Amino acid sequence: MSRNYSAFFLISIIAGTLGGILSPFLFVEKTVLADMRFPSVSTAEEFRLVDAQGRMRALLAFSADGEPYLALLDQHETRKVWLGLSKESGLAIRDIDGETRLVLSLDRKGEPTLVLSDRQQNTRALSSVGQEAAP
Repeated sequence: MSRNYSAFFLISIIAGTLGGILSPFLFVEKTVLADMRFPSVSTAEEFRLVDAQGRMRALLAFSADGEPYLALLDQHETRKVWLGLSKESGLAIRDIDGETRLVLSLDRKGEPTLVLSDRQQNTRALSSVGQEAAP
């Protein structure tokens, strides 16, 4: 009986060793690589950039008038910077309360205007350049 155990033990050792050696060849693991190519064109009506907490931090979209704009938002999703096209294309910067404090715009003729407002939304400085008038 001891001889049967010895033969069984020897066969088990050989089988285990062969299985360990041959298993990587028999069960080949295939590595799958993601397709890292990006499309050359992406089309959408709106793009939202969100942070790790899911809060919107930037928006590229169309206004109610159908004109494109870019809005940058703070961590409280308050729009701080607006850049876009409208009747007067321009840039608007808002304060911590979301109130517009600075506007730099171009009218339909391409003439620039700069408006600075206080916290109560009173215009404190206005500068405009026109062909007829001096600044």
